[in-house]
Amino acid sequence: MSISENVAARAGALLKAFRCPRTTNHHIFRAASTVALFSGGVKVIATVKELAVARFFGRGDALDAFLIAYMLPAFVVTLVAITLNSALVPTFIQVRANHADAAAQRLFSSAMLWSHGLLLTVTIALAIAGPWILRHIAFGFPPAKLALTLHLFYALLPLILLSGVASNCGAVLNACGGFAIPALTPLTTPALTLLLLMTRARQWNISVLVAGALGGAVIEVASVTWALRRRGFHLEFRWYGLNAELRQVGAQYLPLLVAGLLSSGVGIVDQSMAARLEPGSVAALSYGNRIVSVIVALTSVSLSTAVIPYLSQMVAAQDWNGCRRTLQTYTRIVSIVLIPVVIVLVFSSRSIVRLLYQRGAFTSADTVLVSRVQAMYALQLAFCCVGTLYGRLLVAMKRNDLIMLGAMLNLVLDVVLNIICMRYFGVAGIALSTSLFYFGSFLFCRTMANRLLSQKDTLSLAAVVLSEQAI
Repeated sequence: MSISENVAARAGALLKAFRCPRTTNHHIFRAASTVALFSGGVKVIATVKELAVARFFGRGDALDAFLIAYMLPAFVVTLVAITLNSALVPTFIQVRANHADAAAQRLFSSAMLWSHGLLLTVTIALAIAGPWILRHIAFGFPPAKLALTLHLFYALLPLILLSGVASNCGAVLNACGGFAIPALTPLTTPALTLLLLMTRARQWNISVLVAGALGGAVIEVASVTWALRRRGFHLEFRWYGLNAELRQVGAQYLPLLVAGLLSSGVGIVDQSMAARLEPGSVAALSYGNRIVSVIVALTSVSLSTAVIPYLSQMVAAQDWNGCRRTLQTYTRIVSIVLIPVVIVLVFSSRSIVRLLYQRGAFTSADTVLVSRVQAMYALQLAFCCVGTLYGRLLVAMKRNDLIMLGAMLNLVLDVVLNIICMRYFGVAGIALSTSLFYFGSFLFCRTMANRLLSQKDTLSLAAVVLSEQAI
């Protein structure tokens, strides 16, 4: 059989596996497709919004002030609220399967009270320490620009609580099988901001971006809470006691919080090390990663969002063969889809960058440098997506201690690889080290997941033997 016939046979087998609407893989595929479709639409509107922002504010001081002011609230939401979702969803699904929706609602209500108590505490701490923090982050801003940054920062602080509610409710919706609304509602912020830019930009100036962010978050909260109620659950901040399930969520949350903090450090390390190279290296790193980051969002993020509820259900049912089949199936699918994309990005990188960017101040020399960065970044795609899939299984199995350990090792690996690759490839070496970092992360998660599945198989076999001996 030729190589082309072999690939066609494999693709046909995969398509055949998805014809039955009752299979778990079919449900995962539909959910991932839904998330990817709506996320793609969100990114299109967000791109149009960014072009409008560039038209109205350019690279002026007001936009600088807004971006710095927005950075801290966005970081807190990502680190505190979104991290909770990975800790909550497996236990929520387990409680719902073993008990009833009422027990799952009590867990959700207690977790919301606990997590938003933490978010409120962080918000108050930021409000108090804001001037000191911004003075160090925005070092070099003149007094008037720093004062504007602080004003915008205080205006954006409610975003922490609003985004936290939207994120947590969206995660529970995903756990209940609802993927469309959580994937679509992020559209509200760029759409509202775009509308306000076209109608109120001259009157409100940079405050139009604050109004768009806060207004979009309010609409998003209203949308996900409405969808949640239709699923039989409701938003409630109420304490039902520190039971075993809530303690389980807390025990899984701390390692994920540390892992999230370490993972955020990777981007900071890359940018700080790029700043040591020739002028324009940080910008080259940003331009080179834009297309790759969009593909990652449409593949890795969409698949991980869709797969975690179903893996959690299989783990709760101790269906280890089902977990293994799902991992193997989607590893093949990701390879078939993304390897050709990687080849196109690597070998057509210069043409793509020239088409997208080479105009005005972006010169042909910039095209050469950015195309090298983009080609190096593209190598990560398949490893990032498959590694995330295995990482979701570790989360579903409540082994977030391994996620934390992997984040620690990956941060060290990223620094070492940056030092080595920068010496030979300059700023493109930082992009290459990121791809190697994702390859290392994939190997770690795959090894740990397969080892845990083998242990579960051994325990299941031992249980069967003991049962037969008892009979």
